[in-house]
Order: sequence, then structure tokens, then C-alpha cells
Amino acid sequence: MLNLKTISFSSHIMVGYRAPTGNFNLFLNKFDDSIKLIYRANLNRILCGDINFDYLTENDRKRQLDSLLQTYNLTAIVTFPTRSQGTTSTTIDNIFIDNSKIPNYTVSPFFNDLSDHGAQLLIIKDTNLLSQGHYV
Repeated sequence: MLNLKTISFSSHIMVGYRAPTGNFNLFLNKFDDSIKLIYRANLNRILCGDINFDYLTENDRKRQLDSLLQTYNLTAIVTFPTRSQGTTSTTIDNIFIDNSKIPNYTVSPFFNDLSDHGAQLLIIKDTNLLSQGHYV
């Protein structure tokens, strides 16, 4: 977990990984426990990582994960493919934020040819810092 603080913005960033062959229910329970550890009503949370659920398709596991994350008001924001192999593309890497606390952002792909997964670039537009001429 990483704590990010600026003059007007404070956030906990949590990175996770779910093995594709791992126990799904155990993952959900441990993920829920991990989020509870950092949960504060007034704190911005950013969760990201290789969760190995394809967000380009509808399936039960994705719906279960979304239901869990909705209890913390977290929403998946990556809508483009993050992994391409041959003729198939998936969005198995994602970023989850609370849109009510972080309403002004952009997310875009960042391909670097170091992996078969593309990176995601999240830019949080902090109006107080931008008006002072600084970027974080």
C-alpha cells in the first residue's frame, strides 16, 4: 500500500494480484479484509492490479467482485484492453476508484513492450495544484 499526499489530495493506493487458478472465494474474502484495513469514510482509495477477471465480458465472478467493491463505492474505470495475445484482447488489469471522491481523472493505456500486459496511466486532475502551476 502506498500513501499519496499533496496539498489538497490524500489517498491510499493498494495494488493486488489474483492468480488465475486461485481459489475465487478465498480471494474475495481476503480482498474484502484488505480493503477494510484501509477504509476510512473521508479517504480516497485507489485499488489496482492484475485481478485476472476480464472486464470486457460479463460473467458471474466479475459481478461478484463488482458487488463487493460497490460496498466501498469503488468502480472499475479501465474500459480498454490491457492484455492482447494473438487475436484476443482482455481487460484483466484494472483500476478501481470512488468516482464521488475522485471525479476528475483520465485513464489511458501505456504500452511499453516489457510484458504481455499493458500498463494503465491514471491522471488525477487536482484543480488546486493545477491552479498553482504544479503537477503531481
